[in-house]
Order: sequence, then structure tokens, then C-alpha cells
Amino acid sequence: MVIKTYDQVVTVLTIMKSQIVNYQTEVGATAADIAFIIDTLANLTGIQDYGDQVDAAKKAVFQIKQQSFNGDPGETVSDMPVFSAFVIPAPPIVSGALPLLLQMIRRFKLGPGYTHEIGVALGFESSDPSAPTNPASVVPTVEVTPAQIGAMFSAVVSNRADSDMWQVQILRSGGDTWETVGAFSGKSADVTITLTTAGKPEQIQVRIQLRKNNANYGQLSAAVTVTVNP
Repeated sequence: MVIKTYDQVVTVLTIMKSQIVNYQTEVGATAADIAFIIDTLANLTGIQDYGDQVDAAKKAVFQIKQQSFNGDPGETVSDMPVFSAFVIPAPPIVSGALPLLLQMIRRFKLGPGYTHEIGVALGFESSDPSAPTNPASVVPTVEVTPAQIGAMFSAVVSNRADSDMWQVQILRSGGDTWETVGAFSGKSADVTITLTTAGKPEQIQVRIQLRKNNANYGQLSAAVTVTVNP
């Protein structure tokens, strides 16, 4: 199994946390290894959850800004969201979770009783090592949410398989050429485009092309229609 993304690290650590006590001797896991699994998982999920909260609050601020500018006259605008301070679940936050995890996995594979089946149980080996993911069968999905202002929309991409990046492509109304407007990694991103007519909303279609090692990977996602606001 290839481990490259934030979500993949969280998934492997989650499985390890629940299973490491069953295979501690076989892989030679130390108390420090177990502490790393527990603390790193807590911090990564905490950061991820906080990022989602900040993103939701940001969208609410944009909505309030737009409503205060040209909402119904005299209507009371919602209160601003509260940006709560981030509390580190397991201080301190240590950088490099991905390389540290990969380094630990390499040590585990040299453990006195390690087997491929144990690697599967701990979440870092594929159940069938001879059958890697077939790129032709990978079709990403995308959810698109327009911002209230700023010619921006948010894209959340799922089913990325072994890709290490994805491109956002758009097709403008009445056009026949898809444009690549950004390349991202991870699960979500905010995308800003240049509107065809400045100051006017524009309806576009959005689709995703996965990438791996600087080459196209898998199939194109289905196109999603969205109206982008100036």
C-alpha cells in the first residue's frame, strides 16, 4: 500500500492504534512507537477537525459580508462566527508525521515475527500484494460549493486511490474547451477563477483529473455545474 496523503496517514494510524497491542512483540514496537501512534493520530485529527471548523467559519463570514452589502434592506445580519483557539490534543505537535510513520513501518517489517498478514492487520499492507489498484478502474468524485463572493468555489475530491495530486478543470458556458485552473493535493481546496465578464456571475462545469508522478491517473470525474459569484 502506498502511503502519501494526509488522509492515508490518519487511516493507517487509526488502524494501528486499535491493533498494535496484538502484534507488539512480532513487529518489535516500543513504548515510544505506541506513544507516537496515539499522539500523532490525536494531533492530526485535531488539526484536520479544526481546519474544517475554520473553513466553515470562513464561508459564514463571506456570506455575512455579502448579506451586509446587498441583502434585504433592514434585515438583521447574523452574528459573526467565533474562531475558538486551537487546543493541541497531545502537545507538542511534531512535524513530519508521514516520514516518521514510514520509517516506523520499515522497522516493523524487520520485526522478529513480522508477516505480510500482520502488515495488513496494521493497515499498511494491501490485502493482496500482487494486485495493486488498477488506475483504469479509479473514478474520482467531486463536491463543489461556490463562495458568496470572490470568484471562488471549494472542491472536495474523494476516491483518489493512489494518486498524489489532482487537477481542477472547468468548462465555461457555451465553450468547448476544458481549462485547467489549479492542481492540488489532499482532499479539498479553494479554487479561484477569472470570470469571463468581470463583476457578473458565471455558470461553469467542474471536473477532476487525478495525477500520479506527473502523469494522468484514473478516469475523469463526472462534471458538476456551479455558478461562481463575483
